[in-house]
Amino acid sequence: MKKYLILTCSTGEGHNSAARAVRAALEEEGVACEQKDPVSFKSERARKFISSFYNTMIRYKPAAFGRMYRIGGLYDASRLPSPVYWANTLYARPLRAYIEQNGFDGVVCTHLYGMEAMTAIRQDPSFSVPCWGVLTDYTCIPFLGDTRLTGYFLPLERTKRELAEKGVPEERIRVTGIPVDPRFRIHPDKRETRRALSLPEGEEVYLIMMGGVGCENMEALCRTLLAALRGAGTVLVMVGRNEEMKRRLERLDGAAGRLRAVPFTREVERYLAAADVLLTKPGGLTSTEAAVANVPIVHVNAIPGCETCNAQYFSEAGMSLWAKSDGEAAAFAMTLARDGKKAESMRAAQRRLVNPFAAEEIAHAVMQSAGGDAP
Repeated sequence: MKKYLILTCSTGEGHNSAARAVRAALEEEGVACEQKDPVSFKSERARKFISSFYNTMIRYKPAAFGRMYRIGGLYDASRLPSPVYWANTLYARPLRAYIEQNGFDGVVCTHLYGMEAMTAIRQDPSFSVPCWGVLTDYTCIPFLGDTRLTGYFLPLERTKRELAEKGVPEERIRVTGIPVDPRFRIHPDKRETRRALSLPEGEEVYLIMMGGVGCENMEALCRTLLAALRGAGTVLVMVGRNEEMKRRLERLDGAAGRLRAVPFTREVERYLAAADVLLTKPGGLTSTEAAVANVPIVHVNAIPGCETCNAQYFSEAGMSLWAKSDGEAAAFAMTLARDGKKAESMRAAQRRLVNPFAAEEIAHAVMQSAGGDAP
């Protein structure tokens, strides 16, 4: 039995979700998989610090993250050695030892850190284990050009061209889409789903998801949406494990009987199936999951960088509406919930442009090319 290592990182949940989707697809093919955070090979303390630093910045200082993203773009343009690449070489030796000692036949990375560490390892020609990178945003992220892997799986032809311009041979790049869990492509009956979730069948249902690190933006958005609805409809808010945010939302004016704060759940696909419209940050994974679930999307509170690129792509392709304020988000959401033609036009674009079987395509390509050096 073949054995693969999946490298991901908890800087946002999207990378982990993509890793789980690829892992599940590989396991369906009879491959044994193990999932790890590459930074943990430096130390567990380093892993926790990186995750905490990133998530705190995204939650409280998104503009600072945007500035860092722009700096990354300047490094890419200058072709100077990247400090991010150097940082990820620091744990390359123990990572290589782990791969070789455990007899892994291949490595799949859904986060840049793993891709950079594996690039450093692959500098030694005696290392022969193939490695692939999976991009989880609809743009070629800064520092991806630092990497040199066996192959890459990207969401768009445009991102393929961008990566090729950074020096990666085109024959190593395959456009598959972003991998998501197969549960999102199962579209259960909305009426039955609402009954199972104890939701009203004849009312509009608005679902708000801001991700674990975007939770601080929820309160103002919920207040604005509740005021616009004027006592109509039901608002579902995914608050994860943020108990304080749950209490604050439930105390909002107009929340009683109209707003339900949903704690952490592994059944997000059921809430998407029950909703008339989703309001969400434009993370690459969340947006893809929603498009595969075929629910109308309003993008809001985009963090400068990857998320603004994701929102721009989705909105220009007709797969979402991109709101620049909470008031605009509420107005867009109400339009999509009440205008069947606009909602169906958006769903049709999602069905046309998003590949729900990306995880399986990636798994098949990885297994077919495990002995070679191109996907």
